[in-house]
Amino acid sequence: MLGSLARAARMGATRRVGTFSSATSTGVRSKSTASGPGIPPALLTNWYNIFGKSNVAYITWIVGGILVAEGLTGGMTDMLWSSANSGRLYESVDWTKFIVEDDDDDDDEDEDEDEEEGDNDGDDDEE
Repeated sequence: MLGSLARAARMGATRRVGTFSSATSTGVRSKSTASGPGIPPALLTNWYNIFGKSNVAYITWIVGGILVAEGLTGGMTDMLWSSANSGRLYESVDWTKFIVEDDDDDDDEDEDEDEEEGDNDGDDDEE
């Protein structure tokens, strides 16, 4: 019984492999390279000539893409956060409501006290 199951499994695998190998023949391959609604082949060829031929250029492409994506993601996140928390963030608070008018008299008194302290610094040596 197990022998017949094993034989059937081998035959099924052989059939699938045969079907798979015929499916990957030139008929399917030519359909994948046909022009369609995807990226134009000329653009892909130019991209490959610029970035795909060397590891350094490809890594530069990847790092640049990561930096651009991070900048866009960070900017969008900040914009969404600011719009959701409008009026509650440091940048959006109207600080003119919290201005406390200082008395100029207090400043004048402090300056007068500083001048008086400056006169009593022991200038008795000038006689």
